[in-house]
Amino acid sequence: MLGAIHTKALSRGAYFKSRCFRRYVSTQTPLELDSTARDENYADLNYMYTDMFAGSDVKSPVVGTGGKEGLSEIDQLNAEISETYDFTAQPLSGHELEQVVRSAGRFILKSLSNNPYYNLALEDYVFLNTPVPKEGLFSSERLLFYVNDRCVVIGKNQNPWRELFLDECSKKGYEFVRRKSGGGAVVHDLGNVNYSYLTSRDLFRREYFNKQIMNWLVHAFPSASIGLSPRGDINLDNKKVSGSAFKVAKGKSYHHGTMLVNADLASFSGLLKPDFLKGIEWSGGSVESVRSRVTNLSQMGIGNTDTFVDICTEGFKYLMNENMPVYWADESYTRNAQICETISHLKSDEWLYDSGPNFTVSFNGHTINVEKGIIKDSTISEGIGSHFRDFVSLLRKNKHFKTDIEI
Repeated sequence: MLGAIHTKALSRGAYFKSRCFRRYVSTQTPLELDSTARDENYADLNYMYTDMFAGSDVKSPVVGTGGKEGLSEIDQLNAEISETYDFTAQPLSGHELEQVVRSAGRFILKSLSNNPYYNLALEDYVFLNTPVPKEGLFSSERLLFYVNDRCVVIGKNQNPWRELFLDECSKKGYEFVRRKSGGGAVVHDLGNVNYSYLTSRDLFRREYFNKQIMNWLVHAFPSASIGLSPRGDINLDNKKVSGSAFKVAKGKSYHHGTMLVNADLASFSGLLKPDFLKGIEWSGGSVESVRSRVTNLSQMGIGNTDTFVDICTEGFKYLMNENMPVYWADESYTRNAQICETISHLKSDEWLYDSGPNFTVSFNGHTINVEKGIIKDSTISEGIGSHFRDFVSLLRKNKHFKTDIEI
């Protein structure tokens, strides 16, 4: 039987061996052959998720031999090994992705890409194409995970020049990205997990999903000092580990957030502008980011992003009281026309620089008014009618208007 289990794993092919094989040791019942020892030694672990959702409407999992009564010890061993490994995850083709997303039902989707444009486009695709029933209860909650390579992401209602040291971002190799949701600026790298919880408009509650994540982390690491800030962000030792943004439209909503696990926080320095820079003033409708002290979940023992994803995956299944499917999205196979169109839009200068709010900037005795990325009025007459992003480059080279202030 052990050989049979091994063959089952191999039959998934090189794809799963190289990219998709995951072991859920932190959330599975320990290996148990002696029923007496099981009850005494592993009661706390076995009842962890039962306790987590006690008093809620969620049905707690049945704890015991898991229907293995009457099996031989070797058969029980094989059953435990089978449960310890996740054989349910499967890679999707482009056609399968469309089928899964457009059909009613819950699922978990994990992107294998580190391309921030693809991941945001995938998230948008799932959001736009998730069906909403004309009547009856919404039952198509989805949870998406992705990890972006180095980038700085701002909200759709932000001014990049107000929020970012754009030159420094470029020098350090951080891509500039504008997402379709609101909120403030965040820095991503391979040590940061992005999660996106999709539900209906009617069921949307701002702090709901972060409360669930907090509970899952508390039960996995009882000694850690984890809590929610007054804004609903997740804190560890009074330092921020997760920020959130939201989108509500078309009868649906999503809450997506970042989770710092083992990010290179030192390299984040100098990318985001402080609240105040001497000699320059900004005004307009831009949403300003809230600056916070941050830390990593690695401080409490979570060493990699997979561990966090595993905890949330199992927690979400129990929360929904459903052993829902887990899918993998490989960018190479799932770039359909709609996703490609969104990627092109997200990478365009029009979206990145010209779609933000109108603003006014004052410096060195000069004032510039910008609407949809174009300078409409300015004390520097040469700039009127040009794109602000082009004007900033020229401004730095002009000896008469040269300034040490970074705009």
